[in-house]
Amino acid sequence: MFLLITLTAPCRASEDPYLSELIAKAQQRELYRNRNWQILLHYKPSFMGVTSLIDDPGFFLSGNGKHDPEAELVATLKAFFQPGPENDEHPRCRFVARYAWLRQELGIDEARLPALSCNEFQHALDKVQPGSAVLIFPTTHVNSPASMLGHTLISIQGPYKSKLLAYAVNYSAITDETNGLAYAIKGILGVYRGYFSILPYYEKLREYSDLQRRDVWEYDLNLTEEETRRMFLHIWELRDIYSDYFFFDENCSYNLLFLLETARPELDLTGPCRPWVIPIDTVRIIRESGLVKEAFYRPSKATRISHIASQMSDAEQKAAVEVIAGETAPEDLTKKNLTRDGEIRILDLAAETIEFRYFEKELTREEYQRRYLALLNARSRLGQTDAAYTEIPAPFRPDLGHGSNRLSVGAGFYKKEFFQQVSIRPAYHNLLDADQGYLAGSQIDFGNLVLRYYPRAGKSELHALDLINIFSISPRDRFFKPKSWKVDTGFFQTTFSDGSDHLAYRLNSGRGFAYKRMGGLFYSMLEADLLVSGRFRHHYALGLGGSAGWLKNMTESWKVYLRASKFYYELGDDHQNLEGSLGQSFRITADNAITLELSRHKEFGNYYSEAVLNWNYYW
Repeated sequence: MFLLITLTAPCRASEDPYLSELIAKAQQRELYRNRNWQILLHYKPSFMGVTSLIDDPGFFLSGNGKHDPEAELVATLKAFFQPGPENDEHPRCRFVARYAWLRQELGIDEARLPALSCNEFQHALDKVQPGSAVLIFPTTHVNSPASMLGHTLISIQGPYKSKLLAYAVNYSAITDETNGLAYAIKGILGVYRGYFSILPYYEKLREYSDLQRRDVWEYDLNLTEEETRRMFLHIWELRDIYSDYFFFDENCSYNLLFLLETARPELDLTGPCRPWVIPIDTVRIIRESGLVKEAFYRPSKATRISHIASQMSDAEQKAAVEVIAGETAPEDLTKKNLTRDGEIRILDLAAETIEFRYFEKELTREEYQRRYLALLNARSRLGQTDAAYTEIPAPFRPDLGHGSNRLSVGAGFYKKEFFQQVSIRPAYHNLLDADQGYLAGSQIDFGNLVLRYYPRAGKSELHALDLINIFSISPRDRFFKPKSWKVDTGFFQTTFSDGSDHLAYRLNSGRGFAYKRMGGLFYSMLEADLLVSGRFRHHYALGLGGSAGWLKNMTESWKVYLRASKFYYELGDDHQNLEGSLGQSFRITADNAITLELSRHKEFGNYYSEAVLNWNYYW
């Protein structure tokens, strides 16, 4: 006892009585259980009680702060009273949101704290001048693995009228990985670290709309100036602080919700989240919470180019291609017997395309400047005109489209046997789903599970499990030459040489081209297909083949998808596969649809048919 008193007495003697009073008051009121404190430290329930989703040790002032809210609160109060480090590195300057909240809750007398100046923070606050906030949603870009599901960030608006002069708050994984499959695997496993960053909004807008061909939606939020300032204080605390980035849950979309909860703590945005969080779901959560005032659409440069081209005649498009290729000088357009408005459209489209190709690094700076100025000079001689053709109508709002989760209940016939079927898909959209709010010709299915029951045989089976099924149908035209591609891996029931059905693993990948034909999208692909199963004599079958399809929205609610494929398996179990199918979907409401799929198959020389009718519910 004597030794214990001896060891602890100096600590008690050196502790400021006012600090002891504040700690006792905070513990008596159990402020560490307060929702505001839980939000500021990103605490969530866990097997250990609570755990912060922040993984950087530099975010905590207590050695056990990641798991102990009370210890972190006590350590924070003590840190506020320490004499050093000086000024900007002091915990009161580093953790300004914590300090602002505790000062208000405990009525802290600043005159009894060590004097200091948070010059760096004050400079940032004066520069940003947070007054309001906008949720930014760059839409999907299927040809980029890092952006296939879209993205979300927040723009902090200052006193300027133009949104371009605001600052963007972005959370993203830090990586230089260029392999799409490796990026996806590492992102799922949480290998990357995610950081918040603040930079001018116009820089992010250029990155998304000009460099990545992604349209952007801006959702004005009804946060007050005080709430926006409170959010900015927390953003300041998170600078240079990392969290392990997980592709499906602790991602850009989920972490942004903490910022909004900091602004308005009575909101519970992170609690109702599913085990997986997709950017568009975050937009819906924020809209349903009542935070959204209005939504505005910003088309990408690629969208603007395509829109102008759609207003042009065939002759005008051909002339534009010649100007872009440098085969025709801008001033020589007058020799082509074009109308004045036609020349204007050609020059406008050429200028947009030359700028786009410079952003894509297809042109040097010198070549871009020379050609761009020549186009502007020729355009200026034509004077003003009706610019209505450049006005792009806003498409269907992404947050008003169908939910990314889908439950399907249905029935059908397979090889003349009646079956009942139920399937569930966590994410996100496939080719037969309604396009409203989604990118036409895109398919991203994760974890689609299909179960079947055959009443006559009394048999239940796992019919299919799509681990990943991505399909990008990107139409080509005179101005853009994208490649279409697909990758599909998972388990499904297939027919073997003896006519029986068993589960097999499949890995399929293909590349090809797509075009707009007959009012829809037509594609053709060369594919490689690998099947693995102990039911094969050689345990596998590997082959090459191809597929072709035509996808068209007959009306706003009715979609048709025709598809045919053939594969020649030359390695492993030698055989051929031939398949043709017709799929139709009928949209009833945004979250309800009916699909009918008919198909005819030939496997190991055996023919069979299948018909499935499903009711789909999205949420």
